[in-house]
Amino acid sequence: MKAYAVGWAMLAGLVFSGSGFGQEEVPEAFSSEDAVEHSSGGEDGGGGFDPFDPHQNEPFFVQVQVEFVELSHKKMTELLFLSKPESSDATGLRKQLSEMVKSDEAKVLETMMVVARSGEKAVSEGIKEFIYPTEYEPAEIPNEVDLPEKEGGLSPEDVKLLWMLRTPATPTAFETRNLGSTLEIEPTVGDSGRVIDLRFAPEIVWHTGNTVWNKTTDGAGNESTIEMPLIYKLAVNTAITCIDGQYTLVAALSPKDQTGEMDFTRKVMVFVKCDVMKVRESE
Repeated sequence: MKAYAVGWAMLAGLVFSGSGFGQEEVPEAFSSEDAVEHSSGGEDGGGGFDPFDPHQNEPFFVQVQVEFVELSHKKMTELLFLSKPESSDATGLRKQLSEMVKSDEAKVLETMMVVARSGEKAVSEGIKEFIYPTEYEPAEIPNEVDLPEKEGGLSPEDVKLLWMLRTPATPTAFETRNLGSTLEIEPTVGDSGRVIDLRFAPEIVWHTGNTVWNKTTDGAGNESTIEMPLIYKLAVNTAITCIDGQYTLVAALSPKDQTGEMDFTRKVMVFVKCDVMKVRESE
């Protein structure tokens, strides 16, 4: 009879630890209804493994949506002034911004979305590859030049000719920078199917101009310059825990102005929303 009771206890999901398993007193077995309620976290569906759910083993997909919403620094401060959120749910705040977008008080700067399987990485890109030199060989003149012998040595025109033979600084190494939008994610869905541990790194990159590091002019008036690009980036790299279908505010960044410099009069609020989807055939 004891073996019979042990079998029912194991069916109900009980776990016994220690080496004296056979000597321990075994509680009465749960009913099948108790097992369902216990594994699912109670009547509210809080979540856990449910052995009686025919869809329990279906794989999870997670749709991750990241939004960059731009508004004035003053307006953002007013929205967050004395706010003390009781949870990570920022859906109400996102609704307020939606109304501000309609009244042109805010602007959706960028929206990125990608879907990944639970526990796997995914990347979405909307980019232009920008290739630029990073190393240069210095300018130089030839080591040897054959010139006709002249009485009195080289004239000013001959010296000018030598300068015309000078080679400019020559690029010898290059790098590639992705300009545009990139979103990298790694979501992991918990047993309940509602809680998601999310690692993600969204970024927006602009080429705002070039800076001149060196500039020379030869005797013929030809200019040679060494330039390096100026890059402006809005980026977040973090890990959070979020709830299925809820918005979470993850960062506030300072955008660039029209000249490519940091603009402290405006802010970009970064929101993320995860939607858990199960892979199943339509019924």
